[in-house]
Amino acid sequence: MAATAGHNLKISDEDMDVLLAIHTRKLITDRAAKKAAADLEKAHEKDAKNDGFNVTEIKDYLDVMLSDNQQKHVDKFNMMRRNREKLGVIPQQGKDLFSDRVTREQQIDRDGYETGLNGLERNPRHTRGGTEDDLWYAGYDRGRAKYDERWEIILAAMEQAREAEKAATSKEEPPADGDPFAEAAE
Repeated sequence: MAATAGHNLKISDEDMDVLLAIHTRKLITDRAAKKAAADLEKAHEKDAKNDGFNVTEIKDYLDVMLSDNQQKHVDKFNMMRRNREKLGVIPQQGKDLFSDRVTREQQIDRDGYETGLNGLERNPRHTRGGTEDDLWYAGYDRGRAKYDERWEIILAAMEQAREAEKAATSKEEPPADGDPFAEAAE
């Protein structure tokens, strides 16, 4: 395994095994990191499922939100509409083409809001310029501010609720802090 012409290495044949070990160790570390990330993702999926979310829909949502593929635009529109209907942001329209529609401005504002809430790049994905940019950026800032203000409170409340549920199933006494969702509701 000596260094051949074209390599930038000046290493003896004797030390090639050490060089191989260096690269092998890097790849072993990468694989361990991938496994740890996969395990962490599974734990997060389990938490989402326990909180009442459909994990498949979350994965689809992420795929659509993070994709640069032009074919995904229709999928993104439909996914966003479904999510917004579920969250009560827009009225459920079903298959009725003549039901009340959300205006383009409301869609742009909500797109910015969701992008900020999810911590994605502060870069509108629509035609640039004018009031549309202002709407999108205002929505983004609102979503980002809400997340920054509320995530610790909500996470603590969910963790407290999980601990209380775990204690109830194991016959232990739950923490005496009261309603875990009292702060989150404020």
